[in-house]
Amino acid sequence: MSLALEHKRRVQAQGSAAVAHVAAAAALPYSPGDALSSPANARKHLKLMEAGLDEDLARLKAIQSLAGKQDLKRTELLPKYQDYIQRYLESDLVMPNRVLVQVLVWLFDTTQFDDALELADIAIEQGQLMPERFKRRDIQTFVADAVCEWAYAEYQAGRSPEPYLSNLLPRVDGEWNLTEQIPSKYHKLIGMRAMEAEQWETALKHLERSTELYPKAGNDTRLEKVRKALAKQTAANQVTE
Repeated sequence: MSLALEHKRRVQAQGSAAVAHVAAAAALPYSPGDALSSPANARKHLKLMEAGLDEDLARLKAIQSLAGKQDLKRTELLPKYQDYIQRYLESDLVMPNRVLVQVLVWLFDTTQFDDALELADIAIEQGQLMPERFKRRDIQTFVADAVCEWAYAEYQAGRSPEPYLSNLLPRVDGEWNLTEQIPSKYHKLIGMRAMEAEQWETALKHLERSTELYPKAGNDTRLEKVRKALAKQTAANQVTE
């Protein structure tokens, strides 16, 4: 379920009644209607949510298997915190929110990219910060890295990384301020896939851009092959004319 789109639908269809209904379902230890009614109450409520979050992070840390961690995130933790995130968005309050950012991370961890990318837009707009363990990466860098790593893993497994790879490219190479290696990787993978489809002009465009951004991207052999294929294609076209 899209957090951002669900928020819009609920507000448009039900108005303020939607907020009251969701808050009532939260079973807070004090009046649900007051939980996010003011910045002061919202900060108090956030501290309660953060305390629960820290307990859940400790639970995750104790699980050894990646599959076990992913199952806990997907089946229990994300549903648990989604209600709070919806109410936070509906409140129109903006504050540093570690719970929102952690939900964002879990959505990417569990490859729920539609929800993850929408929540990322909100987090970027609000100026949210990544947890300290992410070594001062901003949200844009985290998102770009997460999708890129997933895309290469999908490619190596013989699956398509689209539409997320191409859809994110205008942001990665243009809108966001990222180190050159990241957009270079995006262009490289798109170029590699174009080569396999024998879309030589598309492959040349992206591999050249990848190399322009990061000369050590390792595209030399691929570029040579693409240019030879294009030259052969041009020669063949001239013969038939």
